[in-house]
Amino acid sequence: MARPRASVLVLGILSCASVSGAPPWGDQWRAVAERLIRTAPESYPFNWGEGVQAIGLMKVYDRSREQRYADYVDKWAALYTPKTLGELLDIGPISIEPKIGPGRPGYCGRWAPATAILYLYQVYLRSAHLRLAEQVGEFISNDAERGPEGGLGHWQGSHQLWVDTLYMACPLLAGLGKLQSKQEYVDDAANQIVVYARHLQDPQTGLFYHMWDWQTQTHSPDFWGRGNGWVLMSLADTLEVLDRKHPSFAPLKTVTEKLARGLRATEDKDGLWHTVLNDHASYAESSATSMVCYGLLKLVRLKVLPASYRGLAQRAWSAVSKLYVRDGVVIGVSGGTGPFGADHYRTRPQGSYPWGTGAYLMAGSEIDRLR
Repeated sequence: MARPRASVLVLGILSCASVSGAPPWGDQWRAVAERLIRTAPESYPFNWGEGVQAIGLMKVYDRSREQRYADYVDKWAALYTPKTLGELLDIGPISIEPKIGPGRPGYCGRWAPATAILYLYQVYLRSAHLRLAEQVGEFISNDAERGPEGGLGHWQGSHQLWVDTLYMACPLLAGLGKLQSKQEYVDDAANQIVVYARHLQDPQTGLFYHMWDWQTQTHSPDFWGRGNGWVLMSLADTLEVLDRKHPSFAPLKTVTEKLARGLRATEDKDGLWHTVLNDHASYAESSATSMVCYGLLKLVRLKVLPASYRGLAQRAWSAVSKLYVRDGVVIGVSGGTGPFGADHYRTRPQGSYPWGTGAYLMAGSEIDRLR
C-alpha cells in the first residue's frame, strides 16, 4: 500500500506530532490499539460504536505517525466507500416505531463513521473518502429530521433530541466546515449544542438529560453518564473550530462551564464517573469516564476550561487504565442505552464494546499531549 501523502491538516486531531517517551499508562494505550488492529476489519459494521473506535485509532495515528493504524482504518473504510448513501444510512419509509438502533431510516448512528473517514481523507487524500464524508454531511444538513428549532432528530420520525446525536453530527459538520470553508456547517454544529442545551441541560446541576421530545415537550429522567460524555466531546470538537468571536462561542463556553462543574461534583473517590452520574451505587462506567477525560483535557488545551480540570481528567485516565484495561481490551463498558431512566441505565450489561475502545484511545491521545 502506498505511503500516506503529506497534506495540510486543518483539524486539531491531525496536528503534526512526534512521540518520545510515554504518558502514564502509555503501554496500555498502545496495547489497546495493537490488539484492535489484530482483529478483522470486516467484523466491524458501519455504525456509531465502530465509528468512534475508528476515530480513536486515527488519533493514535495522529500522535504516533505509525502508518499501520491509518492503514487499518483504511481497510475498514474500503468496505463501505463503494456503497450508496441509502445503503449506509438505511434510508427508507419513515417509521415512528419507538425502536432503538440500526433499522431506523436515517438513523444518526450511521453518521459517526463518516467523521473517521473524513480524518482518513486528510491522510491519504483519496476522493472516495471525501465523497462519503460529504454525502453524509449533506444528508445531515438537508435531509435529516429536525425539530422546530433546527435540532436534529435521532432518526427520521423520532421527533426527539437524544444527546448521542450531538456526537454523531457535530464533529463531522465542524470538520467539513473547517476543511471546505463551509461556515454554515460550523454554524449548524454550534447551534445543535445550543438547542440541545436549552432543553436538556439541568439549570441546577449543569448535567444533561438523555432525551427531549419536541411533541410532548418533556425530557427523560436522570443523568446518564455516557450521555454527558457525548455532550462534552461534542463541545470540545466543535469549539476547536469555532472562532472566539463567533456568536455561539460565548453560549457554548457557558454550557461547557456548567457541565464541567456538574461533572466535577459527580466524580467518585477513585476518579471515575458512574452510569447514573449522581448515584454512586450504580456501576462505574469506563466509556463515560474516558469520554469525560478526553473532553476535559481538550477543553483545557483549547483554553475554554481552566487548568484546574486537568488533574481531574488525569485521575480519570489513571483509574480507567488501572481498573478497566486487560491485555489490550477495554472492559467495564455499558451496552447500548436508551432514554428510559435510572433503572434502565443500572441494568444495562457491561463488557467490551467498540465505543469504549474508541473513547479510551481518544482520551489517551490527549494524555499523550501532556508529556
